[in-house]
Amino acid sequence: QPDHTLLVKTQNVVALTINPPTTPDWKGLRKVALDGQTLTVKPGTIHLRKTAEKWSVVRTNSENKLAKRHNLQGPIDDAFMSAFVMVRPTGKAINPAVGAWVEGEMQHATKHWQRQFRGEAPVKNDTELTSADIAGKNLILWGDPSSNAVLAKIAGKLPIRWDAKGIHVNGQTYNSVANVPVLIYPNPLNPKRYVVINSSFTFREYDYLNNARQTPKLPDWAVVDITSPPTSRTPGKIVEADFFGEHWEMMKSSAH
Repeated sequence: QPDHTLLVKTQNVVALTINPPTTPDWKGLRKVALDGQTLTVKPGTIHLRKTAEKWSVVRTNSENKLAKRHNLQGPIDDAFMSAFVMVRPTGKAINPAVGAWVEGEMQHATKHWQRQFRGEAPVKNDTELTSADIAGKNLILWGDPSSNAVLAKIAGKLPIRWDAKGIHVNGQTYNSVANVPVLIYPNPLNPKRYVVINSSFTFREYDYLNNARQTPKLPDWAVVDITSPPTSRTPGKIVEADFFGEHWEMMKSSAH
């Protein structure tokens, strides 16, 4: 506007960063009218955050606490948009049924990565993972807390608990012999990167028939009934599936 005010309207946004151009006509920018609220700003990059329906200017939009943001927002398929490594379990599975399903799905993942993306999926044993892998890559962990040493380290810091007694989701418990959780979450060993449990990209053979179908088929997490065999569409029967909230929390409406 003539009074050097930038008008901005948002929907379903809780934080944003504005990088004004360096051209002369932008140097006078001193106010931002954001969703009807006028804020005074300083020259340069502008960081804004919404709390309790009120916008404010903040020093940075980077948070120490967990929060969804660009390149760390899910869903599962997003982990394969940058460097990753699949981590193979070397220990004994929590039970034979889970072990067999994990082996089959990991083989499916590596085989179909090559078929669809024309490259070999990087794979390491859980005993071979390095600090450089953790620092620079998304970790795709296969197995369970009993069979995968890396998953065992972080299992207590994930929003879905998994042990021999069951899979515990929002107060509900699923049989750990018949079900397996799949999920994406900020890696507790490096929250700037993802960890994915027991999933590759989520579209399958049925979707290869048409590029328009090759889109994510699962949200941030799911519980898979492995007594139903994998099909050309799913890794088993999807019992529950949902997104995590803006701070990677389990949504209250999930798993009921």
